[in-house]
Amino acid sequence: MELLQGFQDIFNLTTLLLMLGGVFGGLVIGALPGLSAFTALAIMLPFTFGMDPVNGISFLMAIYVGGCSGGLISAILLGIPGTPSSIATCFDGFPMAKNGEAKKALGTAVLFSFIGGIFGALVLSFVGPYIARVALKFSSYDYFAIILFALTTVSALSEGSMIKGLLSCLLGISLGFVGTDSLSSYYRYTFGINKLANGFNLVPVLIGLFAVSQIMITARDKAHSAQVVSITNVPQKKVKGFGLSMKEFLFHMKTAIPCAIIGLVIGILPGLGGNVSNLMAYSYAKKTSKYPEKFGTGIPDGVVASETANNATVGGAVIILLTLGIPGDNATSIILAGFQMHDVTPGPLLFKTSGELVYAILAAFILANVMFFIMEYFGLPIFTKMLSVPSTLLLPVVIVCCFVGSYCANNNSLDILIMVLFGLLGYVLKKYKYPLAPLVVGFILAPLLETYLRRSLMKTDGSFLPIIQSPIAAVFLICTVIAVVYTAIGEIKKAKQAA
Repeated sequence: MELLQGFQDIFNLTTLLLMLGGVFGGLVIGALPGLSAFTALAIMLPFTFGMDPVNGISFLMAIYVGGCSGGLISAILLGIPGTPSSIATCFDGFPMAKNGEAKKALGTAVLFSFIGGIFGALVLSFVGPYIARVALKFSSYDYFAIILFALTTVSALSEGSMIKGLLSCLLGISLGFVGTDSLSSYYRYTFGINKLANGFNLVPVLIGLFAVSQIMITARDKAHSAQVVSITNVPQKKVKGFGLSMKEFLFHMKTAIPCAIIGLVIGILPGLGGNVSNLMAYSYAKKTSKYPEKFGTGIPDGVVASETANNATVGGAVIILLTLGIPGDNATSIILAGFQMHDVTPGPLLFKTSGELVYAILAAFILANVMFFIMEYFGLPIFTKMLSVPSTLLLPVVIVCCFVGSYCANNNSLDILIMVLFGLLGYVLKKYKYPLAPLVVGFILAPLLETYLRRSLMKTDGSFLPIIQSPIAAVFLICTVIAVVYTAIGEIKKAKQAA
């Protein structure tokens, strides 16, 4: 009943127009390499000043949903993740576009993004407070075990040599330690460069690894056969609707449901977000698939896993924000600032003190998912037109977006140099067939793993026993061992078959 009242509160012309503008703006900014939902929210936040709380926060929610969904466009059409939460979408979405299935890849991504988003929204509306109470009981022991388990996905994301995948992951972990030690505040591996005090920013790292490296390959190949632009000359297959039959849709739901749960849980855990959930969901889909060798070659399963998870993560992040007042990721930290701007304090008492506002926000969150679904569905023919743009025109635009996105991420000119350096690194790794995904996973998770491990050891005076005895941590540590053993057995079987 309260949720219906929330829909009544937002069903007025002003709020609906603001939400439409927010979703559209989020989609456009999210589709540009390097300009994520966080960037979109940071740009738009000042415009909410002077709005009433319902309009202002609904506007921010619409931008958040649109920004998280926009990254799939460049991930599929250009092979460049528009946002960190669409990294895994590149792995199969872009090969599908190269195989002439760009519209099917886009349709699949839009459809399952919507399913993931609605799943997160419904869970947020009905059982969010209860889930948040469980998440509140997680200790540093549990976070350490969860992140360690996430790192085991590296083996599943490694194509070809498992050793190369592990080396790539270790390189990412090493790079993740650059900057200020979060516990002691000492600088590490900054070489006297003060601007590296916060470490390498994720946005220029991603742009360098995925975009600049491809541009360098294009420059090397005079025939313009590199991945970033090769699909401009590939004839695209015509499809109806989303490109999926009802049988295919029902088949992919077996992947979508567990991936939505993975995304929701990761969203609830503070500090992780969509840049972790899409990789974990992709790894899960690959490990449980009957044809794991096809992942990375252009199959819809990988797109389904990534997009379902990263949109479900949005719901999880909003759950923890509304019920505990803790931002689940960078984007929700901007929304938290929006709450504070309107003298609203998220937390356990919010549902009691401002119940009407809460359910209006929940209604806006659900409606924003419907709006982005409609916009992206009718935009599919427009998006695929990008493939008819000559490479001589497309490539300069991509380069400009890379430079702008890298600089705008932190307003730091050093990030442009970092982008170029990581582009060189990505070029070398691709040349010698080292996978990039494990490097990204290690880079993202290493600082979190170290922080929670050290906090745990500080609590236990250096003893690992209490960590193992924690029930939640023990479950994830057992899962880690099982995952490692399972992967090792699979590698041994492959080696025997090859022999």
